[in-house]
Amino acid sequence: MKQNKILHWLIPVIAILSSIVAGVGIFSRGGSGVSSFTTLYGKTIEIYGRGIYQNDTLFTAAAFRGTDMVTLCLVIPLLLTSFYFYRKGSLKAQIFMIGILFYFLYNGASLTFSAAFNSMFLVYTALFSASLFATIYALLGIDTRDLAERIQSGFPQRGMAIYLFFAGIGTLFLWLSELIGPILNGTAPEMLGPYTTMFTHGFDSAVITPAAVLAGVYLLQRKPAGYLLSAPILILSTLIGIVVIGQTISQTLEGIVFPVGVYVGMIGSWVVMGAFAVYFTIAYFRKISQDY
Repeated sequence: MKQNKILHWLIPVIAILSSIVAGVGIFSRGGSGVSSFTTLYGKTIEIYGRGIYQNDTLFTAAAFRGTDMVTLCLVIPLLLTSFYFYRKGSLKAQIFMIGILFYFLYNGASLTFSAAFNSMFLVYTALFSASLFATIYALLGIDTRDLAERIQSGFPQRGMAIYLFFAGIGTLFLWLSELIGPILNGTAPEMLGPYTTMFTHGFDSAVITPAAVLAGVYLLQRKPAGYLLSAPILILSTLIGIVVIGQTISQTLEGIVFPVGVYVGMIGSWVVMGAFAVYFTIAYFRKISQDY
């Protein structure tokens, strides 16, 4: 397995930047506390008013803090562990590391483009940039033909492809359900708040959904690219499921209570998709021949 020396310094940079981002997000204090704010659309929302996310809504700031906790306690250790075994020449570790990099790319983009501007903006941008190029270099380092040859009999192509179709298209329809009405009525989506656009909805619809569907199609066709793309998407889906749990706990601690339908329909769907992603991620790595 050919290693890229650029990753030898990009991965530590990502670990350092993400530790700073998550640490500041969790432990920063100060500010006047929750206050009311009227948006350009005439809606009254609550601004968090504390720490680095003080200019974000209470809902979004609590979500960011929940994400930061998962990042600091789980995802950074997973990145460093996979990087350690990648340095030892493990193909499985490289594939797993790409999935973790997908997470940092997603999180870096979210903070850069959707968090209210704050003093950490350049750090968010640096994390996004480092994650983007690390992901590209890590993907380029995979020999897809060699990867396809390592796939053992019993690999669940069909089941994995069906999951990827469901996760990708399901995410698209989930977000469309929050967008179509306001677009047709000329109003603002309920969750827009003081922000100017719906970044997560746009990014998922433009990038995550097509990537998941494409990976599923390639898997059904038994193309090497399907084996390469499916694992990182499964790992990202697993981590998103965990993040949603962390966000919900953080929001609950801030006094946010959702209707039962939201817990079951919205939050529950992400958790269930994450649980299925865990199953298929384990199946994926079990059906790749040993590296050593």
